[in-house]
Amino acid sequence: MRPLIVASLLIAGLAVAMPSIFTSYMEPSARPRSAASAVSDVPSRKPQGRQVEVKAGRDGHFYVVAEVNFRPVRLMVDTGATVVALRVSDAETAGIRLRDADFVNPVQTANGTTNAAEALLESVSVNDIELRNVRALVIPDDQLSVSLLGGSFLHGLRRFEVADGTLIFEN
Repeated sequence: MRPLIVASLLIAGLAVAMPSIFTSYMEPSARPRSAASAVSDVPSRKPQGRQVEVKAGRDGHFYVVAEVNFRPVRLMVDTGATVVALRVSDAETAGIRLRDADFVNPVQTANGTTNAAEALLESVSVNDIELRNVRALVIPDDQLSVSLLGGSFLHGLRRFEVADGTLIFEN
């Protein structure tokens, strides 16, 4: 008789537990995720759904104060620039130290051809949008009047667009 009571209790317990177990297998989003599985498919982005709007300056360009390697740097958004381009002084503000021998990459700027140094930025944040491991070039101050937020940041976003004098970043 005792084995029958134990079996009955076990069956009753399973009957209560089965709906939640079944649901967790049928609806993966309902299951708690481990820290390892919670990592984004794109490790350089913060969670999606963030949006930043930037109004055009008086000159028609878009300027942001971004956190570059967690330090504030003023940048002009340049959709035509392939990568983020930092003036040497802004790179130093962001903790990037270069030697003259690092400037080996010929680039064309508005002021002519010059040599730039490559850098990998740990982090670039504009308000709530952060990308990590962003490629950049560092250009002598006399060759670049303002640092540029270029394609290596912009193309890491879900979207960016200009509408009615407002630039919208979204990740």
